[in-house]
Amino acid sequence: MNEKIKKQFELFFSKFETIKYKKGQILFRPGENLNTAYIEKSGLLRAYIVNAGKETSLPNLRPLFFCAGMNGLYKKPNRYFVEAITTVELWAVPMDEFVKFIEKDEKILNEVNKKLIDELLDLSIIWRQIVAGDAKSKVAGLICMIAKEVGEEKGNEILINFNTPHRVMASIAGLTRETVTLQILKFQKQGYLYNKKRKMVIKNIEKIKEIAKI
Repeated sequence: MNEKIKKQFELFFSKFETIKYKKGQILFRPGENLNTAYIEKSGLLRAYIVNAGKETSLPNLRPLFFCAGMNGLYKKPNRYFVEAITTVELWAVPMDEFVKFIEKDEKILNEVNKKLIDELLDLSIIWRQIVAGDAKSKVAGLICMIAKEVGEEKGNEILINFNTPHRVMASIAGLTRETVTLQILKFQKQGYLYNKKRKMVIKNIEKIKEIAKI
């Protein structure tokens, strides 16, 4: 998102209360009427559906802006469980105030629509990999997604500054947790990434992108 627009959003959000959730808490469930726009201030979440007892997560660790935009602008009901995978703090904004803020400025509305389209494109890329890719390319794609979402550049490396749950990655990719762990260990042996205090550090993001076919 454009930095100027991002600052306008942060200034707007700062007028409203914040709510904190602990790691592992379920924030929302499918079918709940979200008349409040909840936006991530800090922390990471996952949004997922359950079908025949199997969980499938969206490839997004900050999904609430997407959910609020779809709900507020396009009247799409919430269809996801949302779980905190770290401690999180959310802004809670009345939905009508959120929509009014977005629609009052054409530049803001265009930026929000662009972000929603980008999110949908990312979803289509990851789901294409889930359907057509092998385990190696799926896990590589997930690593690229996480790097884009929450990675911190440290020289030539990218630090994923939280302990990435393999069960969440498995839920996104449609793989078992054990398969995800095995592929990550292979990437470590090949020198593409390593662990530092239980946090992932990517040494060669270009090679990971090549494997992911991004």
